[in-house]
Amino acid sequence: MKRRDFLRAASVPAATATASAAAGVGAAQETGNSTSSGTGTATGTGTGTGTGNGTATGGGGGGGGPTKTVTVGPGNDLVFSPGTGEPLEIAPGTTVEFVWDSNNHNIVVESQPDGANWQGHEPIENEGFTYTHTFETLGEYSYFCQPHKSAGMVGTIVVTENPGGGEGSGEKELHELGVPIQAHWVGSATILGIIVSAIFTFYILKYGESPNTGTGRNG
Repeated sequence: MKRRDFLRAASVPAATATASAAAGVGAAQETGNSTSSGTGTATGTGTGTGTGNGTATGGGGGGGGPTKTVTVGPGNDLVFSPGTGEPLEIAPGTTVEFVWDSNNHNIVVESQPDGANWQGHEPIENEGFTYTHTFETLGEYSYFCQPHKSAGMVGTIVVTENPGGGEGSGEKELHELGVPIQAHWVGSATILGIIVSAIFTFYILKYGESPNTGTGRNG
């Protein structure tokens, strides 16, 4: 065999081996790209999970305290009820609803405890209007209706930790039980009259006429 033919025959296996090696490198590179793509997808899913937790933390809110009603000008009377005859005692945090029951009234604050910021309601309002305020500061609040102050339309609210307590926890007078005292006297007198009438009737039926009374017969 000539030298030229020997070199040509030897170059064919070398070329084949080089092509095989190149194909192997290409396959390895495709596998790496596929793995990298999978890692990117997992990272994206983890990021989306964090948004829901922030929304769950956001809600919340508190409730209100008790509510009391003050009638402004009930039945056209120039009073606050309650408030004019006796102070309205409430606990801190109580909301007072002022309800207009007649026309041409307002609420002007005359005095209040230090630190309180009650502004009242100075515009003149008519029947059906309502105004509310929540009292937080302990102490006494004095107010009046400007058009009818000279007629005695004034009111007082006392904010205290123990509304209705104080020294009045013992025995109460009859009129403090919610029934006018006159009704008690009328009821007592009626019952007494019935008892006396029943006793008198029983006596007459059992013993008849008096021995000193004539029977109408001739002796």
